[in-house]
Amino acid sequence: MRREPAVAGSFYPDVERELEKEVLSLLGGALPNKGKDVKALIVPHAGYVFSGGVAASAFNQLDKKRKYKRVFVIGSAHRNSFAGASLYSAGNFSMPYGVEEVDRDVAKTLFSTHPFLFSSDPGHHEGEHSIEVQLPFLHYVMNPGYSIVPVLLGNVTAHECREIADALRPWFEEDSLFVISSDFSHYPSYEKATEIDRTTMEAIVSGNPDNLVRILEKNESLDVQDLHTSLCGWSSVLTLMYLTSSSHAYAYEPLEYRNSGDNALYGDKDNVVGYWAISVSNTNSLHIS
Repeated sequence: MRREPAVAGSFYPDVERELEKEVLSLLGGALPNKGKDVKALIVPHAGYVFSGGVAASAFNQLDKKRKYKRVFVIGSAHRNSFAGASLYSAGNFSMPYGVEEVDRDVAKTLFSTHPFLFSSDPGHHEGEHSIEVQLPFLHYVMNPGYSIVPVLLGNVTAHECREIADALRPWFEEDSLFVISSDFSHYPSYEKATEIDRTTMEAIVSGNPDNLVRILEKNESLDVQDLHTSLCGWSSVLTLMYLTSSSHAYAYEPLEYRNSGDNALYGDKDNVVGYWAISVSNTNSLHIS
């Protein structure tokens, strides 16, 4: 049972040739590789016309020569409501360029060892874009041979994010990459978004999960006009922070910021969505790009 694309033709081109051209163009204009040993990326998930350049700056940090065995793509649900974390394991992901293979063995292990945290209902993933929009970048940047583990977080608490992180920790290893899908503020003014998104980013790069929880609560209390959320994928980002907080080896680095108001043709500066690209590197690694 393959998962068919939900947003091909709207968030990104649905024709292989056009998609390749757009992704390679975005990567060509993005922030150059900094030569770090990247363990995880926080990447926006809007339509490429708005957030594709920021996403490209994140994916450009990956070493083109390196082979990852699997990529955990973690997003927070936008379309469907459910408890815990949902793993798509019914089949592979169909994309305009072919198929992204799903690592079902990891899913089976998580189901068997943590049955109260993880579910496997394909319906949870219907219409969802947060995982899907990351896949073309992976396809055109990564070496072949990797598989993906699509993890969609539903209605979870901060405590459950910590439990999910503990369950995923055995795979937070050298041959796995973690891609965390999240936009930042939704719908404040351009000026307010820039201010709030910087505060949220600083909490994330501190590496302290408690800092992020505190800042998100503070942002909500500010009563900013039209601010619906300051981090739509907060649960996914918090899960990553719990994964990295057990070691001092991981360093967060902000790479690039834009918001939808920066698009000269379509940008509305009264109600914007913010986008940060952030990398997480292993500072103890001897890896040289």
